[in-house]
Order: sequence, then structure tokens, then C-alpha cells
Amino acid sequence: AIYIPNCFTPNGDGVNDVFMPDGYGIDEQQFEMWIFDRWGNMIYYTEDLHKGWNGKANNGKEIAQIDTYVYKVRCKDVMGNRHTFIGKVSLVK
Repeated sequence: AIYIPNCFTPNGDGVNDVFMPDGYGIDEQQFEMWIFDRWGNMIYYTEDLHKGWNGKANNGKEIAQIDTYVYKVRCKDVMGNRHTFIGKVSLVK
């Protein structure tokens, strides 16, 4: 099972500051996540299930603009089945 939120608020208050899928039964060695801006440019990538997107584009210093971004998550479950999830996440300040 996997839960992927549809918005987050990277404002530094310690609540909902990172966009990160959560779940159980996910093979941590077979996880990838991409974040794309509205023009289709990849602005974030990770292979670490426990390292979510902090809202900064391309590891920049500033939080990206308020907008809706596209994510793609590809993973395997512990049974070896592949899963791909594509959706939208809103960044709210």
C-alpha cells in the first residue's frame, strides 16, 4: 500500500514541509520519484524512499513558486510487482 499526498507546505513550520510518498510493503531498493514543473522540466529526482522533495527546484536555495507539479513514482513491492504512479501535487506557501 502506498499513500501519495496531493499538496504540501514547505514553509519551515515542521508540519507537512516535505512531499514524500508513504506506505508499507515497498522495496526500498526499487524506488524512484521524479518531480516535473508545468513545462515538463524535471526539477527533482530521488531513489531514496525516505528522502522527499523539500520544494526546492534543482536543489536551489529558494522554495519553488506556488504551483501544481507532476510527480512520477516507480517502485516494486516486496512481492516483486512493479507499480507506477503519476499524479499532481500542489505546492502551497
